[in-house]
Amino acid sequence: MSDRLTLLIAWRYLGAVRQSRTVSLISMISIAGLVLGVAALVTVLSVMNGFDRELRARILGIVPHVTLRAEQDDLQRLVTAAAEAPGVRGAARFVESGGMLTTGSRVLPVAVFGIEPEREASLSQLPEHMVFGDLRALEADAGVVIGSPLAARLGLFPGDRVTLMLPRAVDGSVRPMLLSAELVGLFRLNADPDHGVVFVHADRLADVRGLAPAEVRIALDNVYQAPAAGRRLANDLGVPREAVQDWTARHGELFEAVGMEKTMMGLLLGLIVAIAVFNIVASLAMLVDEKRSAVAILRTLGVTRGGVVRIFVLQGALIGTVGVAAGLGLGVLLAENIGSIMRMLEDLFEFRLLAGTYFDELPSELRGGDLLWIACGALLVAIGGALYPARRAGAIEPARALHR
Repeated sequence: MSDRLTLLIAWRYLGAVRQSRTVSLISMISIAGLVLGVAALVTVLSVMNGFDRELRARILGIVPHVTLRAEQDDLQRLVTAAAEAPGVRGAARFVESGGMLTTGSRVLPVAVFGIEPEREASLSQLPEHMVFGDLRALEADAGVVIGSPLAARLGLFPGDRVTLMLPRAVDGSVRPMLLSAELVGLFRLNADPDHGVVFVHADRLADVRGLAPAEVRIALDNVYQAPAAGRRLANDLGVPREAVQDWTARHGELFEAVGMEKTMMGLLLGLIVAIAVFNIVASLAMLVDEKRSAVAILRTLGVTRGGVVRIFVLQGALIGTVGVAAGLGLGVLLAENIGSIMRMLEDLFEFRLLAGTYFDELPSELRGGDLLWIACGALLVAIGGALYPARRAGAIEPARALHR
């Protein structure tokens, strides 16, 4: 039997589904469930992708992608060599320390980054997120830049003076060293660094005797290649592997958690799609029972068992294709407009879904790879589910079916 005839019969049998009220109702509910399941899967994964993108942009936008610890006399050579390495967007001297930010009676723990302001534009997104002042106002002997939420928490305004308490190694013991600085700039990333990172000039932080040795800060074109790039730079520049650190050592667990959440949400919503497919299988099984006589006639006309199986498998594929295509269309529409939809619902029911978070609205990012595996996975499950009723149809004996 030709493929064209198989398709024609499968299509005619779909018409039979519409003619039978019971089978039609179950089929419509099954297809609706498949559409909603696929749409929910597309929407939720797109939102998870959006959160992942925003976190990477906001956090990895200012933290070093790779750092190389170096001796002071070898620092400039490594900066120059690293900046010329393939895949590197920029390199500069970098000093880091933990400390305490004090103002009046308030004391808060912070991470203190010593940077070279004139090179920061090629290393991070910090200059783009300044809400007041300019990084160039940081000077080697004065000036500090903090997050605007941290400034609001401490009641600080530009021009106010703050004190940094930093650890200093003296004669084998650690003693505090106080640095007084003027608040010359505020930044806002809408992420954790807003509340716990302070920027000063690298020269000033490097002057603190006993502080951790200076490092080379490296920004990569592809932040996801940081581990491999770190190993390559260590080999090319002659730096011990233990002196190289990339962002995954500090923030890798956060993004692994986001990736795991995305995987788990995909699996859970995939079960909804599977349930919808089971309902499609049930409707096909009922159709097989109703079309026993028609199948028997086909067999007497010379259609083989394999041909009958192909008819019902193709019918399951047609139903699955309709459901998946409609689900993908609805999911893409929801994912692209999820921010507007949620704002409308929040205004209507007077609640804020993201209250207390860094996000003003639900982020969303559609990825072609996700759409592809959702479509392929749902279709494969639908076709696989159709095999059982199709094999039942192929096992029908013409004589017994017609005798009934």
